[in-house]
Amino acid sequence: MYKQMRLYCNLTLALAWRDVRIRYQLSILGLYWAIINPLLMAIIWSFVFSYIFRAKGLDGIPYVVFLFCGLTYWNLFSNSLNSAATSLTGNAMLLSKVYFPRVILPLSAVIARSVDFLFSVLVLVILFWYYDISPVLNVGVIIPLLIIQLIYTIGWAFIVSSLNVLYRDVAQLLNILLMFWLYLSPIFYVLEQVPEKVRDFFAFNTIGVLVDMQRNNILVGEPVDWGLIIISFLISIGVLAAGYLVFRWLEPLFAEVM
Repeated sequence: MYKQMRLYCNLTLALAWRDVRIRYQLSILGLYWAIINPLLMAIIWSFVFSYIFRAKGLDGIPYVVFLFCGLTYWNLFSNSLNSAATSLTGNAMLLSKVYFPRVILPLSAVIARSVDFLFSVLVLVILFWYYDISPVLNVGVIIPLLIIQLIYTIGWAFIVSSLNVLYRDVAQLLNILLMFWLYLSPIFYVLEQVPEKVRDFFAFNTIGVLVDMQRNNILVGEPVDWGLIIISFLISIGVLAAGYLVFRWLEPLFAEVM
């Protein structure tokens, strides 16, 4: 059993690295796109929301830093789901030749996008240096929140990857859903700017809550709401369990449609 688990762990990492390599090896700038894309997105959206719509972030924090920090965590979630959605259909030939647990493919997609996340963190560090900002590195808060986010992300990755095998429209609809989800999450704004009438409903937007807490804690050391963290953890565990069950339930149908 130990050897089998070790083999599958190595296979998961190998597939994740293959995903990263294929994604960037044929481009001129290679892995630099992992830095350029989110940075350009943050600069453009920062101009639009701060200068045109007069959006405000956290007091004392340049809006571009506020926005890029939120996008760094959000992109880990959204890019992982986009990659996971086609992780099975894009590896149909591999699935027909070699047996291995199919859940490895969406899991490796999430791990591969974590590499992009690390490059974005590097850019964030450069922004901290440029704007002379001292981040609050509370490891006891940052690491647990990131783990909860990954649990939540993997659960959704199982769901979208399995559904996309049966219904290829899922990958297209996912882009629309994620864009809608983005604007309903406190990425461009802080949660306090949401009207009190609907603010309680935002507690059920787990990824929005996690991004908001991680960003605010890093930038200004805002204390986290441990009640919300517990709720987010329970929801994430529920999504992970539901995602795995959906994946295993639909798995016997994969061979019929691929």
